Amino acid sequence: MTKRFDRRKFLLYSSATLTSSLFLKACRTPTPTATPAASPTAAGTTPAAPAASSGNTIKVGILHSLSGTMSISEKSVVEAEQLAIEEINKAGGVLGKQIQAIVEDGNSDWPTFAEKAKKLIDQDKVVTVFGCWTSASRKAVLPVFEEKNHMLWYPVQYEGQECSKNIFYTGAAPNQQIEPAVDWLLANKGKKFFLVGSDYVFPRTANTIIKAQLAAKGGELVGEDYIPLGGTEVTPIITKIKAALPEGGVIFNSLNGDSNVAFFKQLQGAGLTPDKYPSMSVSIAEEEVKAIGVEYLKGHYAAWNYFMTVESPANKKFVEAFKAKYGKDRVTNDPMEAAYIMVYLWKQAVEKAGTPDDLEKVRAAALGQTFDAPGGKVTLEVNHHLSKFVRLGEVREDGLFNITFATPEAVKPIPWNQFVAETKGFSCDWSDPAKGGKFKAP
Repeated sequence: MTKRFDRRKFLLYSSATLTSSLFLKACRTPTPTATPAASPTAAGTTPAAPAASSGNTIKVGILHSLSGTMSISEKSVVEAEQLAIEEINKAGGVLGKQIQAIVEDGNSDWPTFAEKAKKLIDQDKVVTVFGCWTSASRKAVLPVFEEKNHMLWYPVQYEGQECSKNIFYTGAAPNQQIEPAVDWLLANKGKKFFLVGSDYVFPRTANTIIKAQLAAKGGELVGEDYIPLGGTEVTPIITKIKAALPEGGVIFNSLNGDSNVAFFKQLQGAGLTPDKYPSMSVSIAEEEVKAIGVEYLKGHYAAWNYFMTVESPANKKFVEAFKAKYGKDRVTNDPMEAAYIMVYLWKQAVEKAGTPDDLEKVRAAALGQTFDAPGGKVTLEVNHHLSKFVRLGEVREDGLFNITFATPEAVKPIPWNQFVAETKGFSCDWSDPAKGGKFKAP
């Protein structure tokens, strides 16, 4: 049975808000992610629990939703992480030790994510955690990793407006996904936008950014609506879209999980086809297309940094390895690629640091790491985000994406949004403790 989004639990466990006004107010309030890095033994900071990397193994945690509404997306991310771990172990491991992964199910429930994060750190004594998909789950575990001064690698595009010492973000920041998608739509598909999203922090914040961008670039917002994460009652939203865009227009979609199944089936059923109502999605990739049905998505668009159709030796190797392990009919997608490469980036950081246990040394060693990723060379910047290529794709007959736009080079990440007035001019630099997670750039 699909686990519905619990608003009360989210408000208890998420440091973000569900309204734009409160979000903007929060940007002016100091938070742990907006202060310079503290030493592991500074007041108010709990040193990380001793990690169990003795003997011939190094323990790491994997924390994703294997059940509930988000399992449609997160199961394949776990598989990509496990593939990377298997490859590394076969090649000799990390510092001569084998990686032992302890997998936990966040169950599409944010308090559960926080509980499992504590278990992995305190009980299992992992040296790092690879995990989360939704920003709600990341916000739920963030206080855990900051309190314990531990380390999370997060593989999914997100809304930005965060830059934690304790998180490495290997998905896209808004300037590497959302903003280029809006620019392309304005230039190619029209000026009128209707925003659709799940009712939690990522879609709400993403749409705050999109509205500011539209205002700055001559676009027009004609409507905005949300449904609970996991909700399937989408008829009211489709009715509003038809009323607001009687002659057609752009739908910017930030629905997550299996809400997309109901949305796209009913969108087509209502006659809102992509020739007049093109949608741009930021959480639908190859895996979701396969689950929803290509017949409902053909001709619609998605914005990512990686598609399975990228032509490169590194991608050919990645796709072949994934299919060999999980089945010839399987597909790869952007979050899977980001999850796969973050395991390798962590490995490189540990080897440079010479230890998996000293997390301060590993964090410092991670900065500047590069990797020949399937989607193109990435670099881990001082703001704990990756420089990445940006791509837009159109769903084609076989369920894969025809790449319609790609940047000629990797785009540097900007965590603090430059369209939103409250964060314009701010930056993040964890290589300099005097700057830390949020400072006013000159």
